[in-house]
Amino acid sequence: MQRERWLHIEEIIQSAIDCAVPDRSALLDSACGEDIELRREVESLLALHKDSGFTRSSALEDGIKVLEQLNGRVDEGRRIGTYRVLREIGRGGMGTVYLAARDDDALQKLVAIKIIRRGLDTDDILQRFRSERQILATLDHSNITRLLDGGTTDDGLPYFVMEHIEGEPIDVYCDKRELNITARLKIFQRVCAAVSYAHQNLVVHRDIKPGNVLVTKEGVPRLLDFGIAKLVAPGTSPAERTRTGLRVLTPEYASPEQIRSETITTASDVYSLGVLLYELLTGNRPYRLADQTPAEMEQLICGGEPERPSAAAGSMAGRRLRGDLDNIILMAMRREPQRRYGSVEQFSEDIRRHLDGLPVIARPDTFGYRTTKFVARHKAGVAAAALLVLTLGAGVVATAWQARVARLETAKAQRINAFLQEMLSSSSPGYDSPNARKDPDIKVSEVVAGAAKRAETELADQPEVLAEIQRTIGAAYYAQGRYDQAEQILRSALDKYSTAFGHDSPETVEASNLRRPKRSSAGTLTSSTRRRSAGILTCAPWPMRWATTDRCWIIAVNRPQRPIFGKPYSTLLS
Repeated sequence: MQRERWLHIEEIIQSAIDCAVPDRSALLDSACGEDIELRREVESLLALHKDSGFTRSSALEDGIKVLEQLNGRVDEGRRIGTYRVLREIGRGGMGTVYLAARDDDALQKLVAIKIIRRGLDTDDILQRFRSERQILATLDHSNITRLLDGGTTDDGLPYFVMEHIEGEPIDVYCDKRELNITARLKIFQRVCAAVSYAHQNLVVHRDIKPGNVLVTKEGVPRLLDFGIAKLVAPGTSPAERTRTGLRVLTPEYASPEQIRSETITTASDVYSLGVLLYELLTGNRPYRLADQTPAEMEQLICGGEPERPSAAAGSMAGRRLRGDLDNIILMAMRREPQRRYGSVEQFSEDIRRHLDGLPVIARPDTFGYRTTKFVARHKAGVAAAALLVLTLGAGVVATAWQARVARLETAKAQRINAFLQEMLSSSSPGYDSPNARKDPDIKVSEVVAGAAKRAETELADQPEVLAEIQRTIGAAYYAQGRYDQAEQILRSALDKYSTAFGHDSPETVEASNLRRPKRSSAGTLTSSTRRRSAGILTCAPWPMRWATTDRCWIIAVNRPQRPIFGKPYSTLLS
């Protein structure tokens, strides 16, 4: 088949694909005219296109298959340069790739040979093929397939020899090994390193997809197929730098500007990498393009919004993707090139920041977000600091509370002291004496009775102090043998303790243990009563406590543990 006829067929097929299905028949009538053979070839290629789908192969590739069937292909065992063809291992947009081995004993090594397809050796495609060969010759990176040799076959078809990569497509590799999200991100970062290196050498790949990224059994990704790559070196012509060609692309991974045949920049590779990462982490592609016409594909890719990766991945993986990774992927896939990452290196850096727990560029830089990331990075340190702050806070609160309690206790003790001092000064005929009779021989019973009445009036606003005074007075009544008065005033003290401290507080329990003492037939306190009297002494308030004996009472001004008059309480009460 002549080249001119194939180019004519390709133009008709492209026009038929772009028009609506009902209008195709009229288009073919006009384009093919009376050429029945031409009409039949075009219709057969359109049928192939319908069966295979535009997403897997373009009309140009379908035509190539027919041409190869008509013109034959490279036979197995054929010698090309110093290599012998073993078998076909793949097809690209412009050529076929064969597995080959050196045909001499100098070196036993398997290689991949890419030969331009028959029927496509037009000036334009030959120029593309040579461009790919030149691009590979300039790239030397551990994650990019290396060029080994090149030349022309005996029948004039150009070829080049590459290292043979034994590996699997990156998505297949990750799925077979059930790699987690972190492992997939680290492999993807190495792919980004390869693409970034190509960009630094002024090369845009333009066809990044899982099939063009093979991962070896050692886990090393290798970037393949620069067949439609664009060389943007200063020496290339403006037309070559901006032309997208005959729409040779893979729509699922193509950027909106590629679909619209607009100017291609490194941002196109950023978009394709975003789609690749979307598929690696969710297991789905962002757009469902099966059975879509080119017009529908363009509308979906250029005007639609992809589903958030966290929603597309399902519940378990979705939780891991929600947040940073959602925003990173969608930023790389923005329709407007200027709103994507400025470079593949920046894209990869944002992934590194996510893995390190740092804030990412793709999310708003709010105080809450940065705080959350800081806490996530320094969990142990933040926990220790929080514990320290809580401990210090608790210490401050406890100290303040103890100081308050101490102040209250001091004030209460001072008030009790003042009241008891007034009570003891009752026998003084001085001006300020509460003894209205000014009698220095006033009886103790009168002093205690007067103190009980005054306490009810003067300490009504201080129930805790009043309870302590009443307990002390109750102990004095017990010492005087006035048990009814003692029971009455101690009951009043017990009620105040219950109200102030609660029924189960130590103060209330101690007050409730004060019971009316019993006497023997001789009129003296029994030994059990003496012990209870000692209990009364212990429960009495500091600093003024009452100690009792059979016939007298004394005021203890020392702590209960200390002796009075050189003798311990137990001696005084025995």
